[in-house]
Amino acid sequence: MSAEPKAIQSWRAGIARSGVTFARSEGGSMMLLALFIFFAILMISGIAVDFMRFESNRMRVQATADRAVLAAATLRETGGDREELVEDYFDAAGLSEYLVEVQDNSSLNSGDVAVRIRPGIDTLFFRWVGTDELSSPAISRAREEVTNIEISLVIDISGSMRFHDSEGMPRITRLRSAAKGFIDQIFPENHTDTTTVSIIPYAGTVNPGREVFELLGGTAWHDYSSCPDIPRSAFGTTSLPDVGSMPQTPNFMHWPIALGMDWGWCPNEANSILYHSSDPDDLRQFLTDVRMHDGTGTHYGLRWGASLLDPSSRWLTEALADSGTIESMHDNRPAPWDDEDTMKVVVLMTDGKITAQQRPKRAGEGIYGRDGILPDEDEAELMETSHMESWSGNRRERITRRSENATDFESTCDLLKAEGVIIYTIAFETDDDGRAEMQDCASSSNYFDARGRELEGAFNAIANDILLLRLTL
Repeated sequence: MSAEPKAIQSWRAGIARSGVTFARSEGGSMMLLALFIFFAILMISGIAVDFMRFESNRMRVQATADRAVLAAATLRETGGDREELVEDYFDAAGLSEYLVEVQDNSSLNSGDVAVRIRPGIDTLFFRWVGTDELSSPAISRAREEVTNIEISLVIDISGSMRFHDSEGMPRITRLRSAAKGFIDQIFPENHTDTTTVSIIPYAGTVNPGREVFELLGGTAWHDYSSCPDIPRSAFGTTSLPDVGSMPQTPNFMHWPIALGMDWGWCPNEANSILYHSSDPDDLRQFLTDVRMHDGTGTHYGLRWGASLLDPSSRWLTEALADSGTIESMHDNRPAPWDDEDTMKVVVLMTDGKITAQQRPKRAGEGIYGRDGILPDEDEAELMETSHMESWSGNRRERITRRSENATDFESTCDLLKAEGVIIYTIAFETDDDGRAEMQDCASSSNYFDARGRELEGAFNAIANDILLLRLTL
């Protein structure tokens, strides 16, 4: 075989040298590595962007669903279609495409709404690995039980409520407005009848009304009012007092009367207890008409408020329903202490500290003033007199000290708390003693120290808290 030409041999040698040089070179490998890392970073960053877009979308859709089901579950308060309401929420948020299904499982006594959603996005970078869409099906559900609420609204109608508050408004006027605002919140339009309010106005003591006074066995020796003199021994329980064993409170005044007040340490029949009502119009009218009397027997007010929450008093409610005094639908109140579907609440307001209990020394029929018994025909004349000192009584005796009454008040607070009753208290334009009594009685942080228009704010906050507790009970 003939030898290759030198030109071919030279070409082959060049090719061999080039291969060796290429194999030994490191510059090309770094470039490839750099390109690989760049594309990896780009891919990871892009996928992260897709995930952030998806999470933002998911949170918006979930938040809209949560708001929608909460509104729909409570819709019975205002009427309307739950499914339509949910759809309106998604339409307003521009998220209708993610709404899959609305399930309304509500019943007469509860609102139960569930929403199936499918939040998702079209990917920008994930599609490089074959994923064109990110989505995550979810369900949002809200359930609101129609919790029964029993409220004892215990309000101070003592003579000091005639004074002007720190903003120049008569305290009684401020109370009427604030308490009616409370009723408006507790009973919205199209409300259910699962909430009842008893209003217990108290001055020196509490008038349960002649009907209840007699149902409890009371014997009346005058017709001006119907208050029993509840002894200290009756403060170890929250059951109804044994009125048959108690004397009727005389019709007397201890402190001077003033314009705007009605005669009596015991409130008259027009200012007696209003029992278990779910009619906001009746409740507001009662608050409009309520008038002031003499004395501050806060312990009596709370004692009666407690009795109207005590399940042992249901027989009285049934009797009042039979007589037409209250609606027959409420004859099952008060519920048992441990009823899981019932919330029991006391709202107590005062503008002063608890006072000692005074009584006239002379007993008998008539009206008591400074000089003892005043004949009936003198009452109208005295109500016209400008000599206010004529109204006070100096022939009197103290039957219980202020400290004893404060102790009895504290005992009732403790009994209620032990049964799970939620107590809200308001000290309105009062002194340190009155504030301390209210603060010690309140449940947890449910105490309010109010001046002027802060009274409206206190009642507003209490109503909001009660409604919130009903949703979470």
